[in-house]
Amino acid sequence: MLLAAVADGLTQGVIAVDSEHRIELLNDAARKMLGVTSSPVGEPLIDFVRVPELFDLFDSDVAATAEVSLPNTPRALIRTARKWGGDGRVLLLEDVTTVRRLETVRRDFVANVSHELRTPVAVIRANAETLMAGAKDDPAIAGRLIDGLHRNAERLARILADLLDLSRLDSGQYRLDVSPVPLLPLCEASMSAVEPQSAARKVSVAIAIPDGVQVKADAKALDQILVNLIDNGIKYTHEGGHVWVEARRDGDYVRIEVRDNGPGISAKHRERVFERFYRADPSRSREAGGTGLGLSIVKHLVESMGGDVGVEPNEPNGTIFWLRLKCAEGTPA
Repeated sequence: MLLAAVADGLTQGVIAVDSEHRIELLNDAARKMLGVTSSPVGEPLIDFVRVPELFDLFDSDVAATAEVSLPNTPRALIRTARKWGGDGRVLLLEDVTTVRRLETVRRDFVANVSHELRTPVAVIRANAETLMAGAKDDPAIAGRLIDGLHRNAERLARILADLLDLSRLDSGQYRLDVSPVPLLPLCEASMSAVEPQSAARKVSVAIAIPDGVQVKADAKALDQILVNLIDNGIKYTHEGGHVWVEARRDGDYVRIEVRDNGPGISAKHRERVFERFYRADPSRSREAGGTGLGLSIVKHLVESMGGDVGVEPNEPNGTIFWLRLKCAEGTPA
């Protein structure tokens, strides 16, 4: 009884079986992983767990380990050892689903950072080598190569700045000063950062935000969010298209929408657009100059200010990026 009580207090699953693989002990964590609601002491383990790899471990003469999928646990690490003072085995089950997912995220992140940095570095190196080999003496060629150096150096700077922002957000070092922020003047100020892109692509941007709307936010962070979303809309709608920035009261929140009439984002991509470096159309994204980190930063900043963010289709075509932030006092209903 004491052993069972101790086992039930563990976060790892514990199963003890006799020499005929009949269950002698099954703690609460193991029941949850296996999807077992009863107390099957004395029953054959195979009646509750149909995982061939698990039973292969029983045949080993030494302690063994395997990673398997269980009914309620996508990835579980199972370690087996002989029971002390008797026949049979003891199994320790550990849920490693989150660990494996984080390992995959880390590998993907490193691979993506390497890929994103490789292209501008290669261009900078090639252009510099060509200039050093004599192209600097030809004004027409030199001008083009120097322009390429500048553009790719700027791209590197944007990637590194975004990575630094994400690092600060992850570590809690990105300091936010949340206070009432009038939304209309801040949005109009944000427009100055995207006017060159808007003019170059002949994309009109319309702002429809009622006077007096205020949100609880960090003004600098909200400006960064709006610039990212408006710039995103300008990049991914067609030349001569339209972007709308709107806001309305939504209970205790203000819902801000940035809509465009571009080609839109398919459902399979919408659920992943806020992931770091995720691109629904990689070639189009790089052509537009994006780092693949902007939407991830938007999500971090909004959630750090106690809000939420999402994306949905804009009928009949286009995309709506939306965020909700707490209302400040004085916002009209």
